Amino acid sequence: PRKNGLIKQFLTDVDWGTLDYLIVDTPPGTSDEHLSIIQYLRGSGIDGAVVVTTPQEVAMQDVRKEINFCRKTNVEVLGLVENMSGYQSPVSNLQFRDPSSGADVTAATMAMIQSKCPELLSVMAHAEVFPAFGDGPQGMAAKFGVDLLGKLPLDNQLMAACEQGQAFVTAYPDSIACAPLKSIVANLKARVEANAATRAAQEGAAASE
Repeated sequence: PRKNGLIKQFLTDVDWGTLDYLIVDTPPGTSDEHLSIIQYLRGSGIDGAVVVTTPQEVAMQDVRKEINFCRKTNVEVLGLVENMSGYQSPVSNLQFRDPSSGADVTAATMAMIQSKCPELLSVMAHAEVFPAFGDGPQGMAAKFGVDLLGKLPLDNQLMAACEQGQAFVTAYPDSIACAPLKSIVANLKARVEANAATRAAQEGAAASE
């Protein structure tokens, strides 16, 4: 009851002013809190839900339930985002350790690369930190008929921006995750605007009948 009361207060008693979007970040699952949010926002119109998952099966299991929950409550799933989609870094930013002793051998390794094959220093290294189960989030999106809005790689600068309360794309415009994040937002914005245009056309057609 206390959680429900707080949700009700934030969504019905707060004057948010004029907003472009109100985004509510919820934890995984299909709890009473999710039902309360839908109930209190239904009257003002809900554009839809963005479902976020990581590539592992244990995460995708929750997401499948979330997608079914949205459909049962008539909340459109605007798209799926694959978070923690691998790790990318320029080779020049990597650290190296001796596999036997664990000693830091970054300086020696970088010196060897510089002398033997310097062009490697400008190459982007990629690692699948969380290997995808089966066809991964992209396959799951296709199976459920949901758009894959994009894949967001692990990025320590994204975490730093969150910790510092900064706008990530402004604070770290050259960061690895900046371009994928901008693409996800653009895809989501396009979907919301297209849906709004469709609704407006339908309402106009109904009014003219």
